[in-house]
Amino acid sequence: MNDRDIRILGVCRFSMLGRGDWKAYRNQPDEALEAIYLEQSKDLFSPERLESRLATFEHLTLRSLANQSDADFRLLVVSSDRMPDIHRARLEDICRGVEQVVLRFLPPIHVSEAIHQAAPDIGLDLADTVQFRLDDDDCVSRDYIRRLRRHAACMWRNAHFAVSFPSIFYCITDGPTEGIYNWYSPFFSAGAAIRHSSRTIFDYGHYAIPTRLVAVTDPHFPNIVTHRGDNDTPRHAPEILRKRGMSKASRTDVERALERHFDYLTAAGLALCSFDRMLAEA
Repeated sequence: MNDRDIRILGVCRFSMLGRGDWKAYRNQPDEALEAIYLEQSKDLFSPERLESRLATFEHLTLRSLANQSDADFRLLVVSSDRMPDIHRARLEDICRGVEQVVLRFLPPIHVSEAIHQAAPDIGLDLADTVQFRLDDDDCVSRDYIRRLRRHAACMWRNAHFAVSFPSIFYCITDGPTEGIYNWYSPFFSAGAAIRHSSRTIFDYGHYAIPTRLVAVTDPHFPNIVTHRGDNDTPRHAPEILRKRGMSKASRTDVERALERHFDYLTAAGLALCSFDRMLAEA
């Protein structure tokens, strides 16, 4: 397999309504969904949350993908057709400047169905495509795509396989545990990738992927994951962070990562992940 023949598709959900891996939809019958959508809309489309997520999506997520050393990939951004017009226009404007982005505003739908619908429209056969996921408040190393393609080429004789980049800067940007933590977490959602003949990256709980597919982890190309009080994942107590193996990152850790992996970050991006505060410390 020539690595330049490998197709890569990223998927980012931006305030999307529909079934997926969110807790609100687990074990819910179809007849209960509309009530869940209405309740979820209150949070998803609150002006404060949308402003926050537009900022992280623009200055972290999208900036990391717009500055890849290997630009040969597509990014499917799936959002809701119920999003308020003013924020929909903002999202369209942010995406317009990145040629890899395919933006879709859809009625409530399972994210996997959205991927299956979009792939043929952009000339992709999922059976021959490496899919990765990235949330709208996280970002990857500038060499993420290049390295993902290299691993995929090595594993291509496996019809199904998975790749994880488990080294994480976990940035808690508010609250009592605020700080930047080093965290080794194989198959955390940020940057997790699969190739599969019929299933999508969202058909698996991300931590279950290596129990289902041939898998490789690459610890040398980190991700930045941000967490605030308004995230879907609840805030964790200090003892939970320690139990998960998180330890405070040093200024040297951050400086080295910024130079090698995240040199694309602007002042706005540095502030959103708290790197600026770390770098300002004496």
